[in-house]
This record gives sequence, C-alpha cells and structure tokens, in this order.
Amino acid sequence: MTAETARLLTTLLSLAEDTGSLSDELHFAGWDAAERVPLDHGAANVLRALVLPKAAKVLEVGAGFGGLTRYLGEVSATVHAVEADPVRAAAVRFRTRDLGTVSVHDRPPSAGYDLVVIQQPYATRGLVESVRERLSPMGAVVVLTSSRGVTGTLAAAGLEVRRELLCSPGHEVARAVRSERIDIELPRLSAAITGGPANGLALLCGPGAAALWPAYRLATYFNTAERAAFACTRADVVRTGEGAEVRRVPLMPSPPVAGISVGPCTDKVYDAPTMVEVLIDEPERVAELLTGWRDLVREEAARGVEALWDLVPHNVLVDGATLRPIDLEWRHAGAGVPEVVERGVLVLADKLTDAGWSAAADDGSMRDLAGWLGVLIGLHPSFVDGALAREAAFSAIGSCGTAHGTDEVRAAIAGIWRTRLARTVHEYRSTKVGAGVAANEDEVAKR
Repeated sequence: MTAETARLLTTLLSLAEDTGSLSDELHFAGWDAAERVPLDHGAANVLRALVLPKAAKVLEVGAGFGGLTRYLGEVSATVHAVEADPVRAAAVRFRTRDLGTVSVHDRPPSAGYDLVVIQQPYATRGLVESVRERLSPMGAVVVLTSSRGVTGTLAAAGLEVRRELLCSPGHEVARAVRSERIDIELPRLSAAITGGPANGLALLCGPGAAALWPAYRLATYFNTAERAAFACTRADVVRTGEGAEVRRVPLMPSPPVAGISVGPCTDKVYDAPTMVEVLIDEPERVAELLTGWRDLVREEAARGVEALWDLVPHNVLVDGATLRPIDLEWRHAGAGVPEVVERGVLVLADKLTDAGWSAAADDGSMRDLAGWLGVLIGLHPSFVDGALAREAAFSAIGSCGTAHGTDEVRAAIAGIWRTRLARTVHEYRSTKVGAGVAANEDEVAKR
C-alpha cells in the first residue's frame, strides 16, 4: 500500500460518522481494492467466525487500519492494539474513537491476555515468544496468515498450532472460514460456500485454542460483500445427531426496510444438487421441475412461510423425487406467489444463459429463454419487464439499506439486467465450448 493510500484511509476514518465494524458509510467508500479491504463489512469475518472469550483482555499485534480492532473493541472488555506506524496508529484511533475499550500502543503494554491476534508480518520468533509469556493460563493466540510457513516459527517459539482453519478467499476479507473436515464430510456444500480456493489461514494456538472453534462446527460463511449492513448474515455449518445443519442469522437484526428484511433460518444438509444444476445436466426435465417448483412455492405460501421471496430455483435441492427449499433468508412483504414465481423464472433464465444451456435456441436471447420458461408454467412472456423492475428495486434496497435516494442505483441495476436480457445463449455456449477445446488441447500437450 502506498503512503498516499494510507493517508487517504486515515482521512476517511477521521471524517466518518459511523466507524462501526458494519459501517455502510465505510464499506462503500473505497475506490479500489487497497482502499476497500480495510473498510469492508467483512474485514473482521475471520474473528466473527470464532467463539471469542467473554470479558476478554485482548492484544492485537499489527492493527493496520483498525478493521479487526474495531470488532474486537465491540465484543471484548479490553483491547490493546499495537501499531508502530504513526499514520496507521492514527487511523486505528479514529476507527475506535467512540469505544472506551480500546487503546493504541507502539508495543505490548502489559500481560495476562486472554486472546492475542497476530498478523503474519509480525509473527517473528522473538515476538511470538514475548506473546506466549504474556498469555493468561488459558489464553489463546490467533495468527492470521497466507502461508503455512509460519507454523515453524510458532513451534520454535513454543506455540503449538492446535487447530488450522482455511479462509476463502483470504483472511483479510473472508467469505468462508472452515476446517478441512467439511471437504471430506460435505464436499458439495464446501464447494458451494467457498466459491474458490482458500488463500488464507487462521492458526489457533495456546491452551485456550480449542474453545475458539467448537468441535461440532465444520464451517462458518458470510454474506457481507454486496449487501447493506441490515442484510448481512452469517451461517454456521454444524454437526448434529442426524447429520449436519446450516444455521443462518443476521449479523445485526434490524427492522425491515420498505418491507424487505433478512431473518434466521435453519436447513438440514442434504447431499443433493440444486434445481439449476439438474436442469443443466438433464434439460429434458425442465417442465417437470418448473411445475414442481411452482407448486412448492404455492404450498410454502399456504403454510405461511415468511421468506418466500428466496424460494427460487437455485435455492431448491432436487433430492430424488423431493424438492427441498434451502437458504430462505430474504423477506419481502410486498411479494406473493405470482411475484416470487416471476422472480424465480427470471433468475433461472439468467443462470441457464450463463451456463450456455443446451436446451435453449442457439440464437435466442436470455429474454427469449425467460419467456419460454414462463410459458411452461402458465406465464405470459410479458412478465419479464415487471419482474425486472421488482428485482432492480429489491436489489437497490438490499445493497443500499434504504429506499430513499436510490433512484440512480435502481436505474443502474435495471440497466445491467436489460443488458443481460439481450445477450444470447449461443454466445455463452460458444465461449464454454471454446474453453473446453482449449483445455483439451492443453491436456493433450501435457501428455
């Protein structure tokens, strides 16, 4: 990071009215990756995923711009943040200025810490030895790193790694924090929640390390990237006596915004593909599955399910002959069965177009595909424009946290949807076929 960027971040933090760990003001303030990462809603996700000791005395080594410090100060009794760089130290003070729990230092000021958090660049043998001596009898150390190489330094300093957690895409802004056991026990779910490789690690050390990550938990993942704070959620994947569950909760329970909110939900884990995945592999089942899904929406509405808005095809598992809804977190007071069905068809057409769906006409657009899918379950093709307008309005509220002053955002989202509706399935199919041919040629070359 350049000195200019560091000064800019410090200035932003000095001027911000809301410096909380879920501040929308800061989350949307950064222009590029260097600016966004320290201000992101998810900057503290790796620590949110842990069970931090109550009323803890915490030492943070390498506080940076205060993303972790802020969260620690919100949940802990005392936080000593160590940051030697004066510009960054000023940023941490600005970020935590309304918290009486946090103080900033250029070196660890005392001992008896229940929790110590160390960023990789500071994990030298001398520092780790000093930290180990400052731990309380049941204290724990969390080392955040992008390399397993630091484990040797920890061992040499007398700190054994008791548990290793994988962070995707990295520990700076983690979407998912998981143990390797989920890759073995629930590989389909693991692939779905991580969305790619794990480029970060959280190494849990010290006598209290085991308490930071319960043995029954396999993973924790977050929706914090493109959402306003009121809609950010976490989900814990836990073992149960009957298998496993996903338990999802809002990060900050809030009143609805224009009738839109998120709420808690719990789903049993089934080793089954989503409806979208099945349709990609078995396009001949489209009428059967669409009709079954539409009937499922009607049945769930009759049962009084609150989160009907989320009952779209990519949130439905095809478990043999049974359709099982999952991840129903969004509530939309203004949407009934017709609106949910129209939304589901629109979003399904988008995903099938991205997949270059084999059952779609070569020269057909996404709009054509959406209209055809709708006809299969009794919709007139003209439903698309109304569904697009509702989706743009919903997305604007979900990403801005307010219905006021969001006309430009709504118009921009609607414009993106119109562009996507105009693209042809053939273009995506050709791209995927070309990529497949290139991959095959590479494989032949390797042989």
